[in-house]
Amino acid sequence: MITSDPAVRSAVESFDAAIAEHSLPRLESAYNSLAALPKETLAAHSRELGPHLAARLDAMPQWHAAVYAVFVGALVEWHADAEACARPVLAGLRASMEQALEFARLWQEHYGEENEPPDPSGLPSPEQQKAFGADYAQVWHAPYFGWLSVDQWERAAVAVLADPLVRASLTAPDGPADREVLLELTRRLEPHIGDLQCVQRALLLLDDEPLLVLDRASGRAFRMRMSGIADNYQLQTLLAGVLIGGGHLPGDPPSAEAVALSTFAPIDVHRPEQLPSRLESFNFAEPSGRWIWSATTPDRIPVIDGVRRLVLDPPVFRHHYQAVRFLPRVPGSLVLEAVLDPAEAAPCFTGVRELMSWQEASESAADGY
Repeated sequence: MITSDPAVRSAVESFDAAIAEHSLPRLESAYNSLAALPKETLAAHSRELGPHLAARLDAMPQWHAAVYAVFVGALVEWHADAEACARPVLAGLRASMEQALEFARLWQEHYGEENEPPDPSGLPSPEQQKAFGADYAQVWHAPYFGWLSVDQWERAAVAVLADPLVRASLTAPDGPADREVLLELTRRLEPHIGDLQCVQRALLLLDDEPLLVLDRASGRAFRMRMSGIADNYQLQTLLAGVLIGGGHLPGDPPSAEAVALSTFAPIDVHRPEQLPSRLESFNFAEPSGRWIWSATTPDRIPVIDGVRRLVLDPPVFRHHYQAVRFLPRVPGSLVLEAVLDPAEAAPCFTGVRELMSWQEASESAADGY
């Protein structure tokens, strides 16, 4: 990496030397030098810095790699090429989750369920490492550091997955990661480590996805296309904006602020009390009549004849929710492409069943959230 900025060049040279010499003190010193650079300088050099650091993540010890990965994620949030950084970041996420699962197994085997494992968001503890005993280095070390670093790898992964080109590449044969493998690891790990919704929802994002919306009350259908929608609360807002705000369906449209914060407007995450809230306008359902809960993601909408098909009913219960994007760096989009009047839409309603009762929906909700 070549740069005319002497401070950046010095920090990068120290980093490269640390990697070449396998020197932890130099690696930590290089990190401190990089982190001490002004944000404006880091942003200006992020295109070169991000891929340069990311390419060497697998050459670092586990904990240091995770710390540097968060730094890479920050560079991606400025201007670094997410595609160039994605492969090592997502490989690190996969490895940390696999190791964390092994740690959970080892912990339960040795200490049982009655003893709480170490805080997964904590720092490495020499006391804990000593407590693992003589076989720490051979048995516990990698799983323990995997357990402690999942949160950091998740943050870095969400940064690269905010880029639609990275998400699109996950389906390529030579893509940077296997989306289904990563999702399965998050689901297996959550019972042990806690909430992994950020990376789950980033992995589940749909882009340029056709959507057929059937409004049961009016008999009309709406052909739409959605991208970057992280959960069905966000979809609630955007549907209400397009269909109610556009005069196609009756009801109270969302505010312009709610629509903007659900699409592209900056979100002040430090002032959640000032973010707009809204009541649900619709009850989402599959054509089978089964409810689709607002707390789930749009991938739960079933694909029928190659297109996701969503049925709208009046809300059975109206819940308040924050009308914003779950993933602030991912812009959401919902485009109306065609409106089908009842006569045109009638074939689309073939096979659509009556909405489940609340009692039936509750009983089937075990895998609905």
